[in-house]
Amino acid sequence: MDVANRKPTRLALDLLAAREAERVLDAGCGTGAAAEQLLLRTICRIDCVDWSPTMLRRAEARLGLYRQPPHARHVGIHLAQVGALPFAAGAFDAVLALNMFYFCDSDGVMIGDLRRMLRLGGRLVAYVTHRATMERWAFTRHGTHRLFDEDDLVHALVVGGFPREKIAIMPCSITRSIHGILVRAMV
Repeated sequence: MDVANRKPTRLALDLLAAREAERVLDAGCGTGAAAEQLLLRTICRIDCVDWSPTMLRRAEARLGLYRQPPHARHVGIHLAQVGALPFAAGAFDAVLALNMFYFCDSDGVMIGDLRRMLRLGGRLVAYVTHRATMERWAFTRHGTHRLFDEDDLVHALVVGGFPREKIAIMPCSITRSIHGILVRAMV
């Protein structure tokens, strides 16, 4: 998955534009690939959250170097589920959510939790593969993934508490046959 997600990760990190000393939440961090790329770009504080112990072990192994001198940066690894995050409201400057909205509830609880994490003026950057692409993939036919087009994504963010006027949608082509959606939502 890390190889297939290189381009969406790069595009999302470009859009995130994290600055030195900012605190970033990587929600649904998986193997820690995006966090590693972020740490190569800037010296920021990052908290990685995933509900899978297997993914967190991979993230811990990948990001361990960044927790040691001379690289020592704040890198937190947390077993938690979006919807019940263990951080204070407004603790983060930015939230990165790559390929995790597929698993968010339709009532807005999980996206609302991501919104709650952001300080005033903070931003969320997310990526999802477009519904039209994912409908061709057999694994999505089992009902385990919530699929999005641009309107669905905006609606999910509004239900989660983001103001419509502060949501920017950016369709993107990953390959000739894979199309995605980047979004930046501000608080």
